[in-house]
Amino acid sequence: MPTPPDIDINDIYGTNRGMKKGTTKLVTRIYQTTPRLQVKMKRVFTLSDIAKSELLYSHHRFCLPKSLTNATTIPDTRPTSSRWFSTEESKSLPSKPIMDLYAQFAHKWVYAEVQAKETLIEQVSVFRDKLMENAEDETSIETLLEVEGWSLLKMYSDGAALLELLKLLEKSSLSLAMKVFNWRRREKNRRPMSSEEYVKGIKIAGRMKNVDLALEIFTEAATNRIKNISTYNALMGAYMYNGLSEKCQSVYRDLRQDTNCRLTSVTFNMLISLFGQRVLTDQMESVFQEMKDLKISPDLNTYNNLIAGYLTAWMWDKMENTYQTMMETGSVYPNLTTHLFNASWVCAFR
Repeated sequence: MPTPPDIDINDIYGTNRGMKKGTTKLVTRIYQTTPRLQVKMKRVFTLSDIAKSELLYSHHRFCLPKSLTNATTIPDTRPTSSRWFSTEESKSLPSKPIMDLYAQFAHKWVYAEVQAKETLIEQVSVFRDKLMENAEDETSIETLLEVEGWSLLKMYSDGAALLELLKLLEKSSLSLAMKVFNWRRREKNRRPMSSEEYVKGIKIAGRMKNVDLALEIFTEAATNRIKNISTYNALMGAYMYNGLSEKCQSVYRDLRQDTNCRLTSVTFNMLISLFGQRVLTDQMESVFQEMKDLKISPDLNTYNNLIAGYLTAWMWDKMENTYQTMMETGSVYPNLTTHLFNASWVCAFR
């Protein structure tokens, strides 16, 4: 069976549910004037059309004579883009059974995904609280990790449980987060670690201002053949966080020599931010040009970092030109940070 369409759960249970009639016109006006919202809402409208068509089918099914409820007499009003099969396939396959099957399971897939995520967060949150209560007792921490921690790890083979746990602990206790991560490292023979887990460990070590540990984790990942663009970026970020710009650039040079890794906008955004903070605008511009030469599309962080760099250097014209360039792309739109930069620029001329 073909793969179902990608559905954003926030659209279904947030934007498109419980909308009151009195707000319909306002939402329509916002939608028409906001291109990004149009892209986000397309899937919602597709689902709405599907639901509408299901209601139409049910109405015909229960209110019309039996002779009119045949699938060949009721036109399929659903948009082609929402179907899982091509036009040629639709000619040979009966549309009613396929659409009935879709209507029966589509919302269940989405709901199951949300429910699984909520269950994961709830389970991890409870376990996090237990760890926090015993944070000073090393023996209790080890016991909890060996029993409940390992059970969680086995339940979520993709590492989602550990990543969620580290995410929660990172906000409340970096030292405890590192204890959990080190326990995971010791258990890697029972279940191999993922690159996402190594990235999280490097990030935590960097925030703890322990760059030697960050490098150790990076090296371990490389030894286990899990070195990729994400681990490189994490190590660069750890050095940047601790103000070690030379080491950050050294990692970048190593990255450029690694033919197995493909550069991303994240890599260049860090370098642009690094040079911008040090008021090295020539090098900042050189990195941006290199990014364009490699045909890597700048994102919002790219432009915000450029604007911040020019703001730091008091280069108002280039700051304004960068903002105009961003607006002209038609694919990147300013956020609150961008507007705050512009407000600073306006205030400087008052």
